[in-house]
Amino acid sequence: MASARSLVIVKLGGSIITDKRRRFSLNSEVIKRIGGELANAVKAADLSLILVHGGGSYAHPIAREYSVSEGYVDERHLEGFIETSKIVRRLNLDVISNLVEGGLRAVLIPASSIFITRSGRISTCNLEPIFSALRIGVVPVTSGDVVFDRELGFTVLSGDGICSYLAVRLRAKRLIFAMDADGIYVRDRSTGEVRVAEEFSRGMRIELLGSAKEDVTGGIVNKIEEGFSAAEAGVEVLFVNGLAEGRLGKAVLGEPVPGTRLKP
Repeated sequence: MASARSLVIVKLGGSIITDKRRRFSLNSEVIKRIGGELANAVKAADLSLILVHGGGSYAHPIAREYSVSEGYVDERHLEGFIETSKIVRRLNLDVISNLVEGGLRAVLIPASSIFITRSGRISTCNLEPIFSALRIGVVPVTSGDVVFDRELGFTVLSGDGICSYLAVRLRAKRLIFAMDADGIYVRDRSTGEVRVAEEFSRGMRIELLGSAKEDVTGGIVNKIEEGFSAAEAGVEVLFVNGLAEGRLGKAVLGEPVPGTRLKP
């Protein structure tokens, strides 16, 4: 396995791998392109890569409909847990198939098979499957998922939470959130114009644009909070537009790209 300093973790937001306006809609061509970009980046540099993706229009509607994050309250919640697990696995297979078709040597490691939470927070994680994949030069891919919880029975574990946890525990060099916007938007105090912040610090006010306004799961706010957990542990954290061709690949390599860097 490559050294910890050369580990990069990428979160593919649900807004770029699916169309959040239509249930079970996959952006196959985008995922294939990203697979090619990441494959080229891995070949071009001595780095290890872990990939995490969001639930998008597959998992979120069902998990929200059944209130799965509340845990095992009654039989309907249990039904929701099972249904969400099924649809997440379907999305996992769709995403990994397109990444591989794009040229990325990747293997699926379901989050539910390695993470256990307690009251919604990661309690234990079996990292051996991830280490084994990295050791042989394969990119481990996981995602937000429904997982077993020691207090609640089960709950929803977000991809953002997984990214932050792995980045801190594995001492990643860089954590990149790829989304459908150019970065984190703020309002310029002097001009009143909304712009992408090159650096974002705690206390700065976010301007929600586009799909961010419609995200009822916490969206960009949760990403930023989880990002700061990693940034404050010494990880470089970036927010970039995954829909802009070539941008994510360059960010993985550490090349300058438009976007936002968290400043702890």
